[in-house]
Amino acid sequence: MALDDKDIFMAIFNKFSDQPIEFVMAQYEKAKILNMEIERRRSQLPEAEALSPASALSAADSLMAAEAQAEAPKKKKLTRRDLIINPEEAITDDSVKCCLCGKEGSSLTSRHLAQHGISVEEYKKLCGYAENQKLMSRNFEQKMLHNVQRAQQVRMDKRKEQGEAASSGQDA
Repeated sequence: MALDDKDIFMAIFNKFSDQPIEFVMAQYEKAKILNMEIERRRSQLPEAEALSPASALSAADSLMAAEAQAEAPKKKKLTRRDLIINPEEAITDDSVKCCLCGKEGSSLTSRHLAQHGISVEEYKKLCGYAENQKLMSRNFEQKMLHNVQRAQQVRMDKRKEQGEAASSGQDA
């Protein structure tokens, strides 16, 4: 059971709330990649094992051993010919479209790309996007950035208040 993007983001943000937004977003991207890898491995487990939390660790170990022994099944190699949307037109101010299927939304998630059997990095390379390109609409990216900055400011203000309260308590 993989985590939702918002849960990943909140965990990263809570851990690194005092860091610059660029650092937080970089950690978020790394966590999304790890989450997608975990989900991919779990999907390869037999259904009975995947449902049993007690056997999750041993199943993961046996999965890694099985992967080392057996060659992974060949998946279709996607090319630019498979794209149905022009990557230059896919990301707009208000939406982002999946170049492989045309699905439109405010962001393109690793979970959606996993349905196509492709990782975020492979998708960006396929579409010719830069590694640091966010797969979200420009307005949504600005909204997320604003929310993070606002939350960081609130946390800093609370810390200042707590520090002032502690110092005024010592003066008395």
